[in-house]
Amino acid sequence: MKIDGIAAVTGAGQGIGLALTVEFARRGIDVLATVLEEPMEQTVREHTAGLPGSVETVVLDVTKPGDFAFPDELRVVVNNAGIRLAYLPVEMAPEEHWRATFDVNFFGLVEITRRAIPVLRKAGTGVICNISSGSLFRPMPFLGAYRASKAAVSNLCESLRVELAPFGIRVVDIMPGATVSGINEDSVLGRVADAVRFPEYAPMAHRQRELNSEIPPATPASEVAATIVDAILDDDGPMRYGTDATSNAMLEILRTTSEEQLAQEVLQRFNVTGPAAR
Repeated sequence: MKIDGIAAVTGAGQGIGLALTVEFARRGIDVLATVLEEPMEQTVREHTAGLPGSVETVVLDVTKPGDFAFPDELRVVVNNAGIRLAYLPVEMAPEEHWRATFDVNFFGLVEITRRAIPVLRKAGTGVICNISSGSLFRPMPFLGAYRASKAAVSNLCESLRVELAPFGIRVVDIMPGATVSGINEDSVLGRVADAVRFPEYAPMAHRQRELNSEIPPATPASEVAATIVDAILDDDGPMRYGTDATSNAMLEILRTTSEEQLAQEVLQRFNVTGPAAR
């Protein structure tokens, strides 16, 4: 695909979103970069100054989009904006934790997608690229709200793929592996999960920390962004992509291994036995 128009990126003020904005502009593609807060606009301008593609910044909270509308020149939307809150067991995570996570990661994404579809349909071409998560590759604990919201995104991609194909609109589902980004600055890759505060879950939280120490170093956001843009431009590629060797290997396992096998492997690694583990 040759992007003859604008690529829009949500959550462009940091991490993968900022790196995507830079990568699009570096390739000469014009970008509409939406950021959550006004100071982030300056961050985007500083990182994209002098690049071939033009960059327009807009302050946008995807949960409160107001009268935001995409320009007629829209050709690509990357739904990247997302949050991940405390790493808590399902029973300990308060309702507002779940609602806030879904409001940004899923319902906000849906609303932005709804506003993009008519523009892309009129153009007869385009790509909707949703950032789900490599955490979906394994049923890991203490990520219930986050994984549930990202699973909803990934399943939404499947429906969108069928619905939008007649209009020449492709759907891409990116499932990033560990990435050097804002959302990962406080991840359990570098600390014990918040679940450690609860005695019932403390052993599992400590075991999770041990297992995470085996994960390869996180990939720079710039490399992840280059992979994502390549996927967007590849008309003949699959719908789902990882962003590094580990996530791509896991994606292949996901395609060839039953969900029960994957679950049993995780339970075994956490030393869980007994009837509930079967």
